[in-house]
Amino acid sequence: MTDVMNACRVLIVDDERSLLLVMAQALREKVGEIRQAETAEDALELIDKNEFDLVITDLKLPGLSGLDMFQEARNRGCQSDFVIMTAFASATSAIQALKLGAADYLMKPFDIEELRIVVERILSNRAMREDVKTLKHQLMEDVDSGGIVGKSPGIQNLLHMIQQAAPTDLAVLITGESGTGKELVAKAIHKNSKRAEKRFLSVNCAALPESLLEAELFGVVKGAYTGAVSSRKGLFELADGGTLFLDEIGEMPMSMQSKLLRVLQEFVIRRVGGERDIRVDVRIVAATNRNLESLIQEKKFRQDLFFRINVFQLQLPPLRERRKDIALLAEHFVDKISKRLGKIPPRLSPEALGRLENYNWPGNIRELENVIERILAFSPGEIVMPEHLPEEINHGPARLSEVALSDNGLDVERELRQIRYLYMLKAMEKCEGKMNEAATLLGMTFRSFRYHFHKLCEEFGNKSTSGR
Repeated sequence: MTDVMNACRVLIVDDERSLLLVMAQALREKVGEIRQAETAEDALELIDKNEFDLVITDLKLPGLSGLDMFQEARNRGCQSDFVIMTAFASATSAIQALKLGAADYLMKPFDIEELRIVVERILSNRAMREDVKTLKHQLMEDVDSGGIVGKSPGIQNLLHMIQQAAPTDLAVLITGESGTGKELVAKAIHKNSKRAEKRFLSVNCAALPESLLEAELFGVVKGAYTGAVSSRKGLFELADGGTLFLDEIGEMPMSMQSKLLRVLQEFVIRRVGGERDIRVDVRIVAATNRNLESLIQEKKFRQDLFFRINVFQLQLPPLRERRKDIALLAEHFVDKISKRLGKIPPRLSPEALGRLENYNWPGNIRELENVIERILAFSPGEIVMPEHLPEEINHGPARLSEVALSDNGLDVERELRQIRYLYMLKAMEKCEGKMNEAATLLGMTFRSFRYHFHKLCEEFGNKSTSGR
C-alpha cells in the first residue's frame, strides 16, 4: 500500500493558501508528488499538462466552481479521481458531486486524519481497479448470474452493472421494491468478485431490535449483559475477507447508523462490552425498498452514511415492468420447486401463462415463486390450467375488450381510487390487519399505505377498518 501511494500524484485546489499548505504537509509523506492551485482555471491548466491520480478541490472557488471544474476536466478526458470539499452542509451539492462521478467528499471543517483516511482509501481503490482490469477480462467475460433469470432490457442492463461492480471493492446499494430479488443480486456481486472464496453473510436490519442488531453485527464480550455467558464474534468478524449484505438498511436505528458509519470509515469494530478495536476487511452491499434521500430529509437516515453506502447503486425493476421475463421466471420456478418436491415438472398452458403475464405482481418475484409453489403443492398433474391459479390472478384487471363505458361516462379518478381501496382492503385481510405487512404486499411504503388507506376509508365508508 505504501509503495502504491508513493507513486501517486495529487493536485489540491483551494483559494485558501493556508489550507493548501496544511493539506500538502499532511499528505507529503503519503504520496509521491503534490501540486497546488488556487483557482479552477489554474487547476485545469495543470490537469491538461499532467496526469494526476487524485484531485482534491473545494466546491466554492473564484470563477469556476469545483463542480464546474470537475465536469470540464471530465470533458477534456481527465481520468483522475476527484474529492469535493465543501463548507456548506448541503446534501444537494454533495449528492450532485457523487452522481457526476466524484469518488468522495469532505465536509469542512475536517481533521487531518480524516483527510488521510479518505486519500488512502481512494488511491488504494484506484490501484486495485488497475489490477483487476486483466482479472475482469478473465473472469467476467460472461457474468455468472447466480440464478438471476431474464432477457428483458432491464435485466440485461442489471447484469452489465453487476459485471462492472463485482470486481471492485466499492460499496453497493441495491434499491427496489420488496420481492424484486435484492439478495440474489448481492450474492451475484459476491460470486463474481475477488472475495468469492470467502463468506457471504447477510442480516435483515428491520428484523432485530437495536440491542440485538448491534450484537449481531459487532459481536459480544462475555458478561457484557445478562445472558452473555460467552464471547462470540459478530457478522463483521465472521465475514472478514468476504461480503456482508445489510438488507433493509433504511430501517436501521439512527444510533446504529452512527456505529456502522465508523466501521465504514475506519474498518474497525468493537464488540459489545469490549474495550479494544478489531480491524476487519469486509465489503458492504446494502439494500432498501425505501427512498433514503427522503428519509434523510425526514432526519431518519444519516446523510454521511448514505454517501458511504451509495458509491455504486443498482436499481432493480419491479416485475410488472419486465413482463417478458414472467414466463421465463415461472418455468424456472416450476423446475426448481418440482425438483425439491420430487415431482415431474408440469407444463404451463398458454392460457395460464397469459394470466400470469397480465397480473401486476405487487409482491414481485417473491410472490410469483410463492404462487408456483402453491400450485405445485396441490398436484395439478401434467399441465397447469387457468383454474389452478389463485383467484386474484384469474380475476385480475379486466382486458380492454371487457371494459364497458356508458354514454353518460364515469368519474375515472374515483373508479381508480376505489380499485386501490379494494386492493388495500384485500391486503389488510390477507395480513390479518397488520398494516406494515399489507404495505409490503402491495409494494408500498408503510407511510404511503397508511395515508391512502385512511383517506380512502373516509371516502368509501369503511371507517371501522384499522391497521396495526
